[in-house]
Amino acid sequence: MAKAEKRIIVVGGGLSGLMATIKIVEDGGVVDLFSYCPVKRSHSLCAQGGINACMDTKGEHDSVYEHFDDTVYGGDFLADQLAVKGMVEAAPKIIKMFDRMGVPFTRTPEGTLDLRNFGGQKNKRTVFAGSTTGQQLLYALDEQVRKWEVKGKV
Repeated sequence: MAKAEKRIIVVGGGLSGLMATIKIVEDGGVVDLFSYCPVKRSHSLCAQGGINACMDTKGEHDSVYEHFDDTVYGGDFLADQLAVKGMVEAAPKIIKMFDRMGVPFTRTPEGTLDLRNFGGQKNKRTVFAGSTTGQQLLYALDEQVRKWEVKGKV
């Protein structure tokens, strides 16, 4: 008798739910994705500002340590510093992954990712897609999930 494959339930079709779905199927799992509303109507659509990451495309000599410091200070030292450290170290890799997935981030005339100041950061480290960053992320992740759906993994 064939072994039944395990299915994992993901609740929520916003950015977190879609990213969790992608990571699970990339690791060989099968996902049942449930969302209260159509994915492209989730509240993640409203995220506009951008994503902070130490990309240093503007030659400001930014560092992961400075990003960590700004984030902890901006959170009035209430954030879990180990979690913040993990986040700031992973952020550049996540931006590159989103870029490969087709998120149309705003770019400089030279073609590098454009960065802007945002949210209490001392350096320009916010990567953005015009004023529709959340929408662009959501559409790109939805497209990736659809590719897995066609293969019967979602």
